[in-house]
Amino acid sequence: MQKLVQQCRLLGDRQEFRKVMNLRSIDVIATRLWFDKLVPTRYPANVLSGFETTAGATFFNLNNLQDEYRDAPGSVITADFYGANELLPLTDEEVVARVKSHLEVCERGFKGATVVDSAVLRFPKAVTHFSPGSYASRPFQATSIPNCFLAGDWVKGVSHGANGLSQERAYVTGLTAANLVVDHCGQGSKAVVLDVEPDEPHIAAAKQANQAVRGVLDSLGLKSPLL
Repeated sequence: MQKLVQQCRLLGDRQEFRKVMNLRSIDVIATRLWFDKLVPTRYPANVLSGFETTAGATFFNLNNLQDEYRDAPGSVITADFYGANELLPLTDEEVVARVKSHLEVCERGFKGATVVDSAVLRFPKAVTHFSPGSYASRPFQATSIPNCFLAGDWVKGVSHGANGLSQERAYVTGLTAANLVVDHCGQGSKAVVLDVEPDEPHIAAAKQANQAVRGVLDSLGLKSPLL
């Protein structure tokens, strides 16, 4: 998006788009591993935390999540590394070996499995770095250009429970942007956007407490450094 703003005068003339230039981004590596046998996992998705000094990762068991792989003879696992700056120079084989090693610690069944195929994709500076102060520079989905609508987990002002850096939020905002196009064009069928399940009691209580504190700060004219 930053390159578009730099190269397109129509966007560069508008402050809402120029603010995007304030946002920072991180490197990402996406991997997919095919194994020779099925390895049950405790959860269909989980984190790979504490293995890399500067990167974090999430893995997904696609046999449980995608119909395409539900009846596959072996496990199909995808793992995404965020903040992967130091991992980008590694070879594909080294990245795959790292993923398998991490999986073996989290799910011991992978120790007896063999990787029969794999894919490694590198995306330098591809994901928004959500940091203190970045909220003010993030755009809304509807823009000052009547027929231009934005989607992605980086947009703000989305009334939905899928918040923060997440594939779910990117998906939801994609549906919402499509619905905005339907409204603008006056034709087409809108997508149904389902909300997330209600917060558990302790999460709901924490959110209420946070809102109360922010209300007090606002009344005193104090602004949160995170917004």
